[in-house]
Amino acid sequence: MAKVSPNAVDKLLSSITDEELRAIVRSYALTHPAMCKALKGEPEKSASNNFTFDYSAEVHRCFKHFMKTPRWEHDWREQPEYLDWEEVGKALKKVIKHAELSIKAERPDLAVETAFLILEMDDRQYEEDYLNEREDWDTADLCLDECFELIEKAMDSPKMSKKEKLEICDRLESFHRSELSEYTEYDFQGLIDSVRGSLLTVDEHLAVMMRNLRNESGWRQSSIACEIWDYLIELGRTGDAEVLFREYPQIDALRVKYIDYMQSLGRHEDVMRAVDEGIKCSQKQGLYGLVHQWRERKLQILENRKDFTAAASLCQELFADAHGSEALKYYRKAKELVEPERWPALRDRMLSKNKTLQHYADSALAEIYKEEHLLDRLYNHLLYARFNLMDALSRYARLFSVEQQERLVARLEKEFPVSVGYNSNRKDYQALACRLNTLARTCPAGKELAAKVVNGFRTKYPNRPALMEELAKVIL
Repeated sequence: MAKVSPNAVDKLLSSITDEELRAIVRSYALTHPAMCKALKGEPEKSASNNFTFDYSAEVHRCFKHFMKTPRWEHDWREQPEYLDWEEVGKALKKVIKHAELSIKAERPDLAVETAFLILEMDDRQYEEDYLNEREDWDTADLCLDECFELIEKAMDSPKMSKKEKLEICDRLESFHRSELSEYTEYDFQGLIDSVRGSLLTVDEHLAVMMRNLRNESGWRQSSIACEIWDYLIELGRTGDAEVLFREYPQIDALRVKYIDYMQSLGRHEDVMRAVDEGIKCSQKQGLYGLVHQWRERKLQILENRKDFTAAASLCQELFADAHGSEALKYYRKAKELVEPERWPALRDRMLSKNKTLQHYADSALAEIYKEEHLLDRLYNHLLYARFNLMDALSRYARLFSVEQQERLVARLEKEFPVSVGYNSNRKDYQALACRLNTLARTCPAGKELAAKVVNGFRTKYPNRPALMEELAKVIL
């Protein structure tokens, strides 16, 4: 039998994966008990004693070696030189693969630190605008999912203590604050809940959640508060849930959960008290969007309770700050809720409260006057409104007498320019012709004014062919 050179053997072994090599050794050891005895436990022990791979240095090398030094170009815009993230991702995958071996070598702590170091480096690059200004980067190059899988494998190791696992959960929770959490589909929150659920008692778990609640702010605090509320309700500890709400009344999402729960119990007085407190709290913080939302919620509750008098009164308040279609909505709802004999007085009070609508000729106020057949008020509204008279006339001019139409159209004459700018282009001429066409369709007086404006421009600018072409499109 021909001899095989050592180099050929080395070349063969280097091409075999770990799994294949283990299978070969396993089958060979069946017929060679001495070899099996010699190999027993040695790879694990050897790796444990000689695991000197410097993960921190290697991760930093990956980022530094494959990323160009950012330089800023001071031109129209500042733009960093783009980085070779594909190469970064390939290098990181090799580090993560090596870190998995550290778990087998009874050093899961090294794997965890490696994963968090990569996550922190990714987050730093994102925060420094190296990534979020780019459109061509691939989230897979960040190795986020691989890092979380590495952490999960490390936490399954019997070498990880309860204290270490809980500390890892705390560090994972901090990843919620990073915008990079949006770029992974890995359920790390599920991992946190699973680990804590297996290690902590109910009271210990609640203590951790309350600690996180006190240490957070903004949307994250709101999210944790809602998680605690749901957990307490699931446990049947309704008293503790109510105490939680009283401690954090400024969290609107928690207030919503409290109101929904009180409604399910039929505790209507508590519901109304919580809604009114929400309105006052939002007003104090100057959050007028939330004030509106709480008033809307209150209106819905009052309607469900068939308290129509209070609902109509609330419609007046909502109408006072409303614009456009919302103003019409509250007007019509109030009309449905009030007895016909009481409606005129309530309507007049409502219409006097909203000062903003009075400035715009085409506002909801004009539509309300039309629906209520208050044509005299509609005419005065259009006559003294400061904005959008032409749009309003195109809708309401036919409701008035010829004399009234002429007086309203006379107000429009000053809105049309007597000259055209030197730099005007065809777009400007098209806009002018469009307005003149609208005016001509409004009423006879509007048609006369449109003809007057057209003739004035034709006389003044006979040498502007583009203007002449657009004016020819005005139907007189």
